[in-house]
Amino acid sequence: MSFEPLPISSIGEPLPYADGAEAELLTLFRTVEDRRVGSDELAAAVRDWPTAYHLAPERAVLLAPVAIGSDDRVLDVGAGSGVNTRICADRGAAVTAVEGSAARAELIAHRCAGMEDVRVLCGPLEGLGDDSRGAYDVVLLVGVLEYSSTGQGGGAGPEVLLTRAVDALNPGGVLVLAIENRLGLKYLLGFPEDHLGLPWVGWEGYRPGEPTTWSRRELAGMLADAGLADQQWLYPFPDYKLPTAVLAEEIYDQPDCADIVDQIVGQPTSSEYFRPVLVADERAAHRALLAAGLGPDVANSFLVVAGRSPQAVAARVDRQSLAWRVAPDRRQRWSQQAVVVDSDQGLIVKRRLLAQDGVCDFEEWLGQAEVAEEDYFTGRNLEQCLLDSAREGDTGEIARLLGLWRAALAAHETPIDSVAAPHPYLPADAKRVLPPDWLDAGPDNFVATEAGLKFVDREWLAAGGVDVRLAVVRGLWKTVSAMLSARCHLPWPVTWSNDRLVAHLGTLIGEDIDDELMRQWRQAEDELVRRVYRQPAVRLAELHDAGSRSRMDLLGSPLAPYRRMEHLVHRQQELIAQLTEQQETAASLEEAQARLARAQAQLAELQAEVAEARTRLARVAWRERIHNRIAKLIRGFRTR
Repeated sequence: MSFEPLPISSIGEPLPYADGAEAELLTLFRTVEDRRVGSDELAAAVRDWPTAYHLAPERAVLLAPVAIGSDDRVLDVGAGSGVNTRICADRGAAVTAVEGSAARAELIAHRCAGMEDVRVLCGPLEGLGDDSRGAYDVVLLVGVLEYSSTGQGGGAGPEVLLTRAVDALNPGGVLVLAIENRLGLKYLLGFPEDHLGLPWVGWEGYRPGEPTTWSRRELAGMLADAGLADQQWLYPFPDYKLPTAVLAEEIYDQPDCADIVDQIVGQPTSSEYFRPVLVADERAAHRALLAAGLGPDVANSFLVVAGRSPQAVAARVDRQSLAWRVAPDRRQRWSQQAVVVDSDQGLIVKRRLLAQDGVCDFEEWLGQAEVAEEDYFTGRNLEQCLLDSAREGDTGEIARLLGLWRAALAAHETPIDSVAAPHPYLPADAKRVLPPDWLDAGPDNFVATEAGLKFVDREWLAAGGVDVRLAVVRGLWKTVSAMLSARCHLPWPVTWSNDRLVAHLGTLIGEDIDDELMRQWRQAEDELVRRVYRQPAVRLAELHDAGSRSRMDLLGSPLAPYRRMEHLVHRQQELIAQLTEQQETAASLEEAQARLARAQAQLAELQAEVAEARTRLARVAWRERIHNRIAKLIRGFRTR
């Protein structure tokens, strides 16, 4: 494929928009070999929020539910750096990318270099010619509508932008719209509004000219008014920008909705960027809203496929598919997509590798299982049960649940095969091992069914098996991590380090987890992280730091808001002391200035007296000189 950048055609005055990463991205696109969304080369350059938004593999998850192929003509409005343009082009579609920013249009031209079916236009949407009317099968508005009333978005307003987008659709075409929910869960929990950086802005209402988002009901009405009454609603988590899961509307109708959504989504907000100090358990809050039937209304973001007819929408989204999930941060060779499907036989999970060759093979000791389809077992997993027990402070139930999990492991552990080659999760001193596909046998992968515990999601394979001791430590560590990330209250001292908490949970099931075993597990996990994840250094640093810290030290500690309050009170006291000192200094200065003024007045008086004395002295001296002259003259006359 050619690396010559695509030509850029101007369709009007560029719009003033940039996030500061454009120059860095342009250099990157000019130098890397693989510019596909999700490539390891691009992912390795992620270092902050702007680069993550343009380069992270999670960007590809958003359009996973939408059928776009080689027969489609796609209009990507506000195409940014060309993420979705490239995704659609790689699926074979002919794409017209319209981008208002000249710098970003250049990025698209380089990201899609050599792709003959991609056209790059720079300028506002109204600059499209009449030949664009009814010309497209799909129009993308991803992260664009919210800016329609601002100078960055042209200032025409959402109604005008939607009308122009709909005008570009052919009769069977669809609009694909992604945007934040102004009433989303993360905003309810106090996260800063994505565009304005302040909490509660969307809930309170926007001011004219500001970036604006809408509720589900408001947005549905706007689309209907624009002529797109038939709509399929989907919900990206943690949001549409860097999603790891997308849920269909129909999943909220499942009898076990709260359990299923919680299992697929997990933490409903992103922990990496822009996290506030929280006062609530996010997963518990989400579950409560799901149980109340409010899940769609408080989803953090919306993905809407809207058309003029039910047939147009149905052709783009499979109504049997309930959820799309991709594990985040992995190297491309390990990336896998899982789709939960409502089949005639019940819920099933369909899996496929996202690597180009789609082949499951081992990288030394680590591999992936070739499981294309498996049953989805409904019900709560042990991690969910443990979280609830922790919230309730029921240590007895925690011990019972962990005991069930440990018994499930024991039922499958065997003496080690003497010919098995050692690896990080199967050290030379291992005595009892679990099967190769039990590497990820933590409580989160055991579902309580009527027939007992069922081990699910056996994705990973460790050649020769897994040391049961290390599997136990790994499962307990994941459980502790889930408890902490959920911000739930725990029935143990907040001063306990994470390592100590893991060791304590081990004692509940008869496991002696000492410092040496923790060190051995950390070494094994280090090697696993290095093989699987695209930026292992970050994860390794977090893994090492977290072990020695207590819950009180963690950002997500339930005490964090109070510690923050204590900090603010202490800071307030410092400021009051400084102000008092300054006031005292000012008062002292004022008094000193008064004394100086009095001294200066006294000095002026003295100077006046001195001047007067000098004048008198001068007069006396003049008279004395006259007298002396006269006396001299008289003496002269007498001597004659």
